[in-house]
Amino acid sequence: MFELARKNRTRSLWLVCIMFGLLLAVGFTASEMYQPGSGPAGVAIAGAVALVLFVISYFSGSSILLSAAGAHEVSKEDAPQLYNVVDEMVIASRLGAMPKLYVIESNAANAFATGRNPQVAAVVVTEGLLNVLNRDELQAVIGHEIAHVKHRDILFMTLLAVMAGAIALISEVVLRGFRFGGMRRSRSSRSGGGGAALGILLVGLALMIVGAITARLVFFAASRTREYLADAGSAIFTRNPEALAQALEKISSNIAGHALPVPKVAQAMLIVGPSLFATHPPIDKRIDILRRLAGAGPLSYGSYAKSFEQVVGKRARFMPRSALAEAPVGTAVSAPAPLIPGAASFRREALDALKKQAGYEMHTCRCGAVIKIPPQHPNRALVRCLRCGAQVDS
Repeated sequence: MFELARKNRTRSLWLVCIMFGLLLAVGFTASEMYQPGSGPAGVAIAGAVALVLFVISYFSGSSILLSAAGAHEVSKEDAPQLYNVVDEMVIASRLGAMPKLYVIESNAANAFATGRNPQVAAVVVTEGLLNVLNRDELQAVIGHEIAHVKHRDILFMTLLAVMAGAIALISEVVLRGFRFGGMRRSRSSRSGGGGAALGILLVGLALMIVGAITARLVFFAASRTREYLADAGSAIFTRNPEALAQALEKISSNIAGHALPVPKVAQAMLIVGPSLFATHPPIDKRIDILRRLAGAGPLSYGSYAKSFEQVVGKRARFMPRSALAEAPVGTAVSAPAPLIPGAASFRREALDALKKQAGYEMHTCRCGAVIKIPPQHPNRALVRCLRCGAQVDS
């Protein structure tokens, strides 16, 4: 597992270098199109833009994302059952640190992880997810997100997203300048060589478009392979691939009618993305791979790779050889575990935690009912228990 994380970082570094080279090439081309001979300045500007965006993302990206999504942190005291599920996956994965836990008040069933390393990470689930999954399925989804943290996928995808965004930004500025006449002024400043200047301009525009498309393709391809690796990690951590398959089915059937309020750049981090053709592998293939693992004997990255090859029809080249050689961790559950009642209690627990943060006061009546009084209630003395009719103690 540790070797897998190391190999994953090495491959990620190569992809980051490729993307960074593409960014510098786009910056050089854009600058040359505006002013011949200014290519080096364009390289410096492109690099500076990427650096500033990355620094902001590295230190503040998680808080910005969580705020934009309307996520609220919950503690172990507020949501002990949910916290225990996360803790189980932290132990199973040997992550070494407990990520913060957040809940989003949304009917969309989804989850994602954010943060730059295991020590500074967060796992986010929605109210909708807690409402539709049983405990085993929720554990499998949490295992998937913990695998992303373990593999350092979040930092890597943040890097790629920043550079892809910078490339798209530069390309958009150049294309808008061309559209509104800025490039005509640039061309008029060239001394002679009208035909050659037009040819250079057209080649530059083509490079802008190709560069932006290539950056997106690299970003999407990297995201898809990491989803497969996270699925494998979840199956190994839980030893229950069927639970993740069931969870993916429920989430995919829910997502069509509910939009999660996260920025587009963060959609690649969701366990099931709304644009499945782009950032995520086909959901049916992910489910088929997991179901081939269920009851198939010892679980390992090697057995996942074999199932991948059977379903997708090509080798799992994203899986390092060292991971394929790892010893199996145990036998997969051969059949779905009986439904464990708990979806309602998970949801109630999370909602109560959010209400406490919003200023609600929780009073336990002598009959056992929990009365939740909103902070704006005008007269607490008028509040009575709906179960027994007793007045709430002041």
